[in-house]
Amino acid sequence: MTLCVMLMTLMRSCDGATTVFHDDFNGGNIDGNKWKHDKKTSGLGFEMYTPEHQNSYVKEGKLYICPTFTEDRFGAERFAHGSLDAHQLWGDCEPSWGGGENCHTQGHTNRPIMSASLRSKTHIKYGRVEVKAKLPIGDWIWPAIWMMPTENHYGGWPQLGEIDMMETAGNLNLHHPNGRSLGVDMDQAHIHYGNARIGDGHARHEGMYNIPGTNFGANFHTYWLDWTADHIKVGVDSHTVMTVNTPSNSFWHEAGLHGTNIWANGGKNAPFDRPFYLILDVAVGGPFFWGGMTPKVPWTIGADNDYQQFWNNRHQWQATWKGEDKCMKVDSVKMTQY
Repeated sequence: MTLCVMLMTLMRSCDGATTVFHDDFNGGNIDGNKWKHDKKTSGLGFEMYTPEHQNSYVKEGKLYICPTFTEDRFGAERFAHGSLDAHQLWGDCEPSWGGGENCHTQGHTNRPIMSASLRSKTHIKYGRVEVKAKLPIGDWIWPAIWMMPTENHYGGWPQLGEIDMMETAGNLNLHHPNGRSLGVDMDQAHIHYGNARIGDGHARHEGMYNIPGTNFGANFHTYWLDWTADHIKVGVDSHTVMTVNTPSNSFWHEAGLHGTNIWANGGKNAPFDRPFYLILDVAVGGPFFWGGMTPKVPWTIGADNDYQQFWNNRHQWQATWKGEDKCMKVDSVKMTQY
């Protein structure tokens, strides 16, 4: 750990470093001057993202982000056959990074889970981000702390770039075919970039850290990002989970991408040379989970009705969602601009 990082950890600043965002959630409510809710009826997984109180609230100096059942809010009949429109329900709808309809669902396309995704109204270009949080416990819950650019300067996803400070599964018992844990005791970090959503055009780096003897839902831990033009480092507490050094010949050439270099007019570390904001969200199911895991996911990977299968098989996972243990709890957030 560098001297500069040590000083910032102690809430002091280095030459040229300025704290531009801080929230310790002691005001009793989610501060609308600091955070914006995503509002969409189709999220990253099998959930919709709402601003409703049951999905995000402040209690005793902590932000809670909680998945709930759509049927409990709207009733079984409306969930099964009715219409859910983000504009009508919440007065707004956030566009999807990947395109596609995410503002209106009807009947069989209604998502079975409601949750929340909050994005910071402050952004940084290079700096340190620290989020002190306790992660949710519950099968197929997918919490994430991540960064996205403020504009689609280089195009859609993944052309614009993505930095994942933390992703994990809420399962207490989830394993890779090689026996490695993939549950809530495993912290995962990634960056994504490329010129295509799948295949050779999608590049990524990842890092993983398994906490010994416990899990990340048992206590609060500090997830951090150290981001400069020369590197992206992600970690938890005193552990560095992932280090990505800026390639000498650009991310485009390192990934072996073909065609016109969409980042040619950017910085040496494009697309990670633009202002990014912070996202705190809890998704459920979806593409974070895959078919080789043990136990097997309770839906068919890639099926059009995967979220319906997930809901129909709720007897397999519902008992693992216990009270506020299913919520991500955030104690504090700090963003420091270098």
